[in-house]
Parts: sequence; C-alpha cells; structure tokens
Amino acid sequence: MKRRTIVIVLMLVILLAAFDSPAEIPTPAGEPLPTVAAYDGPSRIVFSSNRGDDPNKLDLYLIDPESAEITPINTGLDAAILPSWSPDGNQIAFALAGVWNLYTVYADGTNLAQVTDFRSNNPDWSPDGSQLVFQSDHQNEPQDTPDIYVWNLAEEELSELLDAPDLIDYNPRWSPDGSQILFISNNSGSMEIFYMNPDGSEITQITDGDDPISGATWSPDGEQIVFVSGKGPNTDLYTINKDGAADSVVRLTDDEFSNTAPAYSPDGESIVFASNRSGNWDLWVVNADGSELTQLTDDEYYDGFPDWSP
Repeated sequence: MKRRTIVIVLMLVILLAAFDSPAEIPTPAGEPLPTVAAYDGPSRIVFSSNRGDDPNKLDLYLIDPESAEITPINTGLDAAILPSWSPDGNQIAFALAGVWNLYTVYADGTNLAQVTDFRSNNPDWSPDGSQLVFQSDHQNEPQDTPDIYVWNLAEEELSELLDAPDLIDYNPRWSPDGSQILFISNNSGSMEIFYMNPDGSEITQITDGDDPISGATWSPDGEQIVFVSGKGPNTDLYTINKDGAADSVVRLTDDEFSNTAPAYSPDGESIVFASNRSGNWDLWVVNADGSELTQLTDDEYYDGFPDWSP
C-alpha cells in the first residue's frame, strides 16, 4: 500500500469506520501492573509513524520537542494510532486501526495490554487515570455511527454516555479537572463542539460556525479549546474560550494545507499538530497565539496524531 493511500485511509476511517457487532470486553492482559511513580522527566510527544522497517505499518514513537530526538516504543502492532498519554506520564492508550481495538502500553514499550475487543477508537484518559473515554457504536447496530463510552479500568465496567443512532458523536476529551467531557457532534446539524458532564447530562454547545469541525481538545487549564475546522482537505487550527464567545476565537493557521490533530504543551504555551504543509505529513509546533511556527519532523515518513505528555 502506498504511503499516500495509508494517510487517506487513516484520516477517513477514524470518524466513520465500519463497526463490528459488540463483544465482551476482556480485562487488560497480564497481571495487575505495579504502582509506578509519576513520570518526572522532560516533556515528550508521542506520535504515529511508518518510520520503522516496514513503511506499510504504523507504530508509536516518542520525540523530544527540544532536541527532536526520536525513540521508538515498539508495540509490535501494525497500525497504532491516536495515542493519548495517561495523566501520570507513564502509559499511552491508543487504537489499533483496521481491527479498531484499544490498547495501553508503557512509554518504554512494556506491558502492552488490550483493553477492548470490539471496534472502538479515539481514547482519552480521565484526570485520575482510572477511566478511558472513547467512541464506538458498540450497541448501535445496524447504524454505523459512533457514540461515547467510558471504560473503568479498575472496576472493568463499561458505561455508555451517549446513544443516538441517528447522530455522530465522537472525539471525546476529558477536561483537566474531570468535570466535563468535550466531544464533536452533528447534534445541531453540522459538526460542532459540545461538552457534557461525565455522566452524559447537561450537554452544552460551544461552537456554531460555517465550516465543520473535525478535532478538538482542552488547554491544560481547561479555559480554552483548540480545534480543527475546514472543508475538504484544507483544514486550519483555531482556539476558542470554553464559554464559546465568538470574539474569543483565534485563528492559528491560515493556508491551503491540512492542519490536524492539535495537542497543547503542558504549560499551555505551545501546540503540536500534524500537517502536510511541507509536502509530506510531519509534526509542527506553533505558539498558542499562532506565532512562531516551527517544523519538528522533516523526513520522508508519515508522522501524525501527536499528543504532548503531561
């Protein structure tokens, strides 16, 4: 499969994959993991890339945002995408494309564990690290539209927060204080940003724009949201206050490229994202006010889906 085909397929199937019938969720593989102290080293960015031995496979890698040194995690899986850091900086949750199961792995590549055995993706950790929120149409057959679920890692319990077979609800992201879950939905007609309580109640719409939104996440202080908006292959990055005030919108990119998958740095001052602005999919960093655009990776490989460690 050509690299361009891999990229196109990945960008499309994240939202609308053909989901299988539901199955029971197994417990994470292996014995319970020992308690590990929170990571206390320099910040790292995890991302997906085909820079391994087989260019048709995507695995997870770490990059130092200061030195740009890259370290492989080596999950051994064929298509690891959508990585999300645990709040203690030790583990990464991610989706296995194609099969669409969720996994967790330690940043050093150890303790790989399967979390779901039904098609589910786009995981994000709760601030206390005890739960994963994700999208799936686990109980929506025959409609293949995603809803929002939570998997309690400690209790091994599944909860469905949103169940609307005729709507698309995806991209769930827990707020830093744990009080709300952000998500994208066509609840109001077009793809807009909403948030809700962790039990699925009190849904609030944040954006109401002309172009569809395809990705969003919180700032570390929970006061702002960075999001991806645009039609077709041309998408740009914006920020908006949590209250959705129209005059709070800041445009970070303004070009004819695809700018996707933004994630804030721990201090909220920078945003990493993936873009094809160099003619190839690479990682870029921009200040949260849109200034000082910097290319982080620059090679022949596909690099995407970055997430900045706590």
